[in-house]
Amino acid sequence: MQALRFHEFGPISEKLKLEELPDVAPGKDEIKVRVCAASINPSDVKNLQGRMEDTTLPRTPGRDFAGIVVEGPPGLKGREVWGTGGDIGYVRDGSHAEYIIIPATAAAEKPTNLSFEEAALE
Repeated sequence: MQALRFHEFGPISEKLKLEELPDVAPGKDEIKVRVCAASINPSDVKNLQGRMEDTTLPRTPGRDFAGIVVEGPPGLKGREVWGTGGDIGYVRDGSHAEYIIIPATAAAEKPTNLSFEEAALE
């Protein structure tokens, strides 16, 4: 899986790199989402600069996303979801990757009237 990663805080142009990461399966009460769209918000930039407490390194940034559940509890697989916040991008790897693993409760069903791109911006 490809993901944007940073191993130390600093300027985005110097610290953020595209990396190949091993495939990871979701744990109990988690889902794996194929990220179809992710946005960049001010907290993502502050995080990379080291201005957000509690960030553990190395880290994949990104808090806002929309995608499709590919693994997880029965009934969720194939659902279009969106989400933001919590520990995503700080303690848990974020949405600037091909896949994101999050608690099943952290994603809500994406409204059908929004595209993935629109949902990631909301």
